[in-house]
Amino acid sequence: MSHSRTSPLIKPGSLLYKLLYLRLIDHHPEGKDIEWWARCRLEHICITPYFVYDILRTGIAAIIFMNFMSMIFIAAMVFTGLAIAGFQIAIDLRRKTQIHPHTDTLEMVKRVVLLRSLQWGVSSAFAMYLAPPEMLLHLVPVAIMVMWIEAIALIAVPRSAMINAGINGLALTIPLALIGGKGAIGAASVAVLSFLALHWLIFHLNYMFATRRLRTRKLTEAKDTIQLLLNQYDQDGSDWLFECTEEGHILRPTRRFCEASGRSAEELEGMQLLNLFYDSPERDELRQMGGQDENFQRLSVPLRIRGERRWWSISARKVTSPDGQRRYWRGFVADVTRACEAEERIKYIAHYDVLTDLPNRALFSTTIKRAFDRLGSDGMVALLAIDLDKFKAINDTLGHTGGDAALEIAARRIEECVPPGAMVARIGGDEFSVLIEHPLSRERVIEVAHRIVDAMHQPAEIDGQKARIDASIGIAFGPYDGANADEVIYAADLALYDAKMRGRNTASVFDSRMSEELQDRRQLESDLGDALAKGELELHYQPLVDTQTIETAGYEALLRWNHPTRGSVSPDVFIPIAEETGQIVAIGAWVLREALAEASRWPDHLTVSVNISPVQAMDRDLYATIVHCLATSGVPTHRLELEITESVLMRECEETIALLHRIRALGVQIALDDFGTGYSSLNYLRAFPFDKIKIDRSFVGDMAERADSDSIVQAVIALATKLNMRTTAEGIENAGQMDLLRVTECSQMQGFLFSKAVPASQLPHRKADDGVSHARMTPRQKPPPAIDNYDTAVEARRSAG
Repeated sequence: MSHSRTSPLIKPGSLLYKLLYLRLIDHHPEGKDIEWWARCRLEHICITPYFVYDILRTGIAAIIFMNFMSMIFIAAMVFTGLAIAGFQIAIDLRRKTQIHPHTDTLEMVKRVVLLRSLQWGVSSAFAMYLAPPEMLLHLVPVAIMVMWIEAIALIAVPRSAMINAGINGLALTIPLALIGGKGAIGAASVAVLSFLALHWLIFHLNYMFATRRLRTRKLTEAKDTIQLLLNQYDQDGSDWLFECTEEGHILRPTRRFCEASGRSAEELEGMQLLNLFYDSPERDELRQMGGQDENFQRLSVPLRIRGERRWWSISARKVTSPDGQRRYWRGFVADVTRACEAEERIKYIAHYDVLTDLPNRALFSTTIKRAFDRLGSDGMVALLAIDLDKFKAINDTLGHTGGDAALEIAARRIEECVPPGAMVARIGGDEFSVLIEHPLSRERVIEVAHRIVDAMHQPAEIDGQKARIDASIGIAFGPYDGANADEVIYAADLALYDAKMRGRNTASVFDSRMSEELQDRRQLESDLGDALAKGELELHYQPLVDTQTIETAGYEALLRWNHPTRGSVSPDVFIPIAEETGQIVAIGAWVLREALAEASRWPDHLTVSVNISPVQAMDRDLYATIVHCLATSGVPTHRLELEITESVLMRECEETIALLHRIRALGVQIALDDFGTGYSSLNYLRAFPFDKIKIDRSFVGDMAERADSDSIVQAVIALATKLNMRTTAEGIENAGQMDLLRVTECSQMQGFLFSKAVPASQLPHRKADDGVSHARMTPRQKPPPAIDNYDTAVEARRSAG
């Protein structure tokens, strides 16, 4: 990493050593990196345009000092200022040409900094002493400002920065002390305090700058070396080796390189590698990397091969020939076109609504939580929950095309009504939300809501027909209507419900009378605490169907709550409550026991899938619970599949990742549920080697009607296949979706087309006395109750929660 060189005058560990923070500023890399470290410091220093700064500062000072200083003084100051500016030009030329060692150039910079400090210090000291009293009020703040600006710009050379600050401080305090007076003494005190503050600030900023650069370099070098060594032995992969001269000319192109580029070996031999790629920022980055000695890894660059746009990922390092006479580049190239395209699509769909180009629920949720994190003691955020009143009628009358047009019109009208900086998001279906941070007043927010209502009420032309969209709006303010984002969202939803109850096409502000719903929720929490002991919880099972054979491959266990007075309570209602109260740990253990006990009654080829809550994943006893349940049931480990969502990995908890590896080592299958709906799905595929990806129903639902949804699903399946992961498509509700999936490499399907989730007693695969079991699942012949058409499937899903 880095080492400290302490001053011989001050012993390490002494009180003065600690007070001066000397341990923070002495950093030096390994011998091979000395030039690189000097270049890093030079780059940071030279961000400041010193030549322009010197010219401007000297010119402005000359104009000001001309009013009370002699022309000889002005001429001397200008001459020395221009001379220092000339030195700066020389430094910039040395740095850019890179003819001279960076270490020598850095030493020159330190000397020029000292000259600049002395020149300005002497000039400003004389001017401060001789200036008329009325001008001191202007000169003192300017001098202190210059002191701060110059010191902070030099954090890469902290000693020079403090010498500069000391000289500038003395140039201010000495003449003011000689002048005397309370005002002068106060200004001198400010200069002294500024020097002390700068000492603390510069040393700590330098520590952060140095440690970050040095650590990053070591980590990068280690990672690059390991990856390149692994790639060299990966002969069966899709990568291919390449070699280039130090100037970038291709050497000895391999057969795979020729095939991938669509060129012959004769064409490639001696060609500039850069000439394979078209102009792009990535190509410029490759050119820049090629002009340096640093290794680089997985640099993706676009190109066209036979008119088709492709992406190549390039990793390379400089090596020396065996005779030691020359250096050249050696590395690997991989075609990552499908992965790049899939990542672009999934990343977009994960954060934005494809139809309206508005942020989606996931991005909106993240943004409002961050808004609460930034909320000060007197700050306020406003949330508008918007629901279109007549969307269903438009959808029924004009079809899905008309409904999509209505949603686009609604999105644009909302955007036109909100103030600058407000965030408009489509939460789902015909629901929108608006987030306004730091609104001017409650009244202004209410005005915005009424503007949206009025704008929506205006007729819209959809497919040549006039239609009114109309909207109801619920308004809530944080932190007054809720201490966190979830509570304010809930308050806005309650206000929206109130607006609909008051006749729709209006806006309603949350008030205390709506909090009765919160009381009801607390009662639900209490009831849930007793539900397990009272036997009110039950597992239903939904089949997982093999895509090609249409045979049942297993079942997913889904939790249901039969409340004694409320009836069936939706999992969407009680699962979040169980997670928030911690009851999910005990409930989850019960689900594992029950599901495995039920699976022990099935044929041996059937698997059972159990969802693991993010709260469960943080439980230290989860591993022991899984082992105990498996041992008690006698079910082989490979028949158990645990489904986790991306929120489990968003915690970036090393203990959670380690736990998943331990569970997987047992032979238990791990699946990633709701893939593509989270914040950065592809990153999670690198974080853990999942056995299966479950494609969320939001992607599958529109496959038959929308080409973009079909493309996204196919991209996810292709990506999973490339990573040796199986896939399950959720939400199959009609034969069209099934037919589209059967021509892909999708492993399994799940949805109402085959069966809704049913109690264990209705499963056809239970081992009966006669030994007969039904193993084939078809849309026309499946376990009761059968779902024979799309409308019935949708209605059954709604009634089943």
